[in-house]
Amino acid sequence: MIRIFLWFGLFFVVAYGAVLLADNPGDVIIDFRGIRFYSSFADLALVGFLLMLLASATVWFAGWIRRDMPILGTNSEIKRQARGLKMLNQSLVALSAGDHKLAARLVGQAEVLLPPQPMVHLIAAEAAQRGGDHASAAKRYAMLEEMTEGRLLGLRGLLSEAKRTGRDSEALRLARAAFEENRKSPWVLNTLFALEVAAGNWPEAEAALAKVLREGLLDKDTGARHQGALAYAEAAEMALKGDKAGARKGYKRSLALRPGFTPATVALARLDLSEGHKKRALKLVTEAWQAEPHPSLAQIFKDLDVGESKADWLKRVRTLIAKCPDHPGSMLLLVDALMDAAEYAAAKPVLDKLILEAPTRQAWQYRLALAHVLKEDPDPIEAALAHAEDGALWQCDDCGHKPVGWSPLCPHCDSFDTIRWRQKVSLISSADAFKPDSTIALISEAV
Repeated sequence: MIRIFLWFGLFFVVAYGAVLLADNPGDVIIDFRGIRFYSSFADLALVGFLLMLLASATVWFAGWIRRDMPILGTNSEIKRQARGLKMLNQSLVALSAGDHKLAARLVGQAEVLLPPQPMVHLIAAEAAQRGGDHASAAKRYAMLEEMTEGRLLGLRGLLSEAKRTGRDSEALRLARAAFEENRKSPWVLNTLFALEVAAGNWPEAEAALAKVLREGLLDKDTGARHQGALAYAEAAEMALKGDKAGARKGYKRSLALRPGFTPATVALARLDLSEGHKKRALKLVTEAWQAEPHPSLAQIFKDLDVGESKADWLKRVRTLIAKCPDHPGSMLLLVDALMDAAEYAAAKPVLDKLILEAPTRQAWQYRLALAHVLKEDPDPIEAALAHAEDGALWQCDDCGHKPVGWSPLCPHCDSFDTIRWRQKVSLISSADAFKPDSTIALISEAV
């Protein structure tokens, strides 16, 4: 509404000025280099107005040439880039839909229309990778690495290619370069840590893990567990090199970070035993067994006195398990010592209790051996043994692999610190196994 009044006001002023000039044209005399010009003021004002219009038209035309004239105009460049962006978006949609060929064609057209930018190389690299053209993908990632905005993405792609082709040292170099580029990226920190671990660079891996923990990418408990694993791995390497003092320090640090870590306890006890410190090793094993019985602790406990009699071995076993006699590991060790000492009558109730509480493969194997000694029918026991599971074993959380012992990296999937001691109990009841009409017995007879 206000604009209408303004336009009417402007029109009124112009009309008033035109009428005023028409009624009072006036005279204008101009002398220039001996030449005299005669004109009215109204005519001179009209000429000035026309010159203003001409100047405005000239400015508009020049602007049109700069903006909209084909080839030369800036708007044509904007329109060309708009078409490029449209094709870039279409290539991204095609890539998401799984059509890498269409994505590659569209991103190639977009690259012609657009100025250099990271997204073009990223989509082209991904399309090439999905099409199996890893050489082209690597070239695109290399181009990304040279761009300030896309350097980290380029390093990530090149690192992935290096890992795919087994160039671990190159992958580690790229990870370190990526860390220099961005020291707080979760991907960079986790990848650097994993590669340092895979290379066996324990001090560097520990430094990377410290950065991961500082950024809050791992909880404190998991971080302490990983630190304990790294300390153990470094100590084991020192032990292989003959640095017993460094190894001892590393094993102790591992146990401080990861209390009850059986591999570190066993390694430290064996180190004590090799140096003649039997009492120190005995104390370590005894305290660890009371906290959590483990077969490897039983083995080192046995090695403390390899020349003892079977009766003495049984006596030592009873002493070891005195504070945790009902643990399946303690009962299994006691059964082993009783069977070794030929005390079958004493072994039977312990074994029956063990089978009732933890019917594992190891327990059934001892029961089968006892059945042969006592002249019992072994058929139902063999049937139960065929379906029994291992009582406890090392197992990788990531791939399920069951290695013989613990190691920092899973031998099957190379995951770090994913091997744990798992307790397993068979679902077969010992009471049912001894029934003549039990399901297991019927299956056994049918077979």
